[in-house]
Amino acid sequence: MSAALEINNLVVRYGTTEAVSGLSLDCEGGAVTAIVGPNGAGKTTTVETCEGYRSPHSGTVSVLGLDPVKQATQLHPRIGVMLQSGGVPSGAKAAETLA
Repeated sequence: MSAALEINNLVVRYGTTEAVSGLSLDCEGGAVTAIVGPNGAGKTTTVETCEGYRSPHSGTVSVLGLDPVKQATQLHPRIGVMLQSGGVPSGAKAAETLA
């Protein structure tokens, strides 16, 4: 199975502060992946870059074979991301929640 997510030497900065510094990883299709670490470790910045909401300063990101910044309109209908915590209202059915 090919990698659904490929990150190669990702660098993202806020001004002079490097939030993500040379991250590389591959996540296989069909796998469940969690990014964990302390506050300020670059987790949210990494996910936002994979979603196309932030552009890398250097390095590359490919999600399902697409560039998340240049091909966001093709990518967004195909992915889902949950940051922090989420929940389903009591008694709600899955179809109601996903609609």
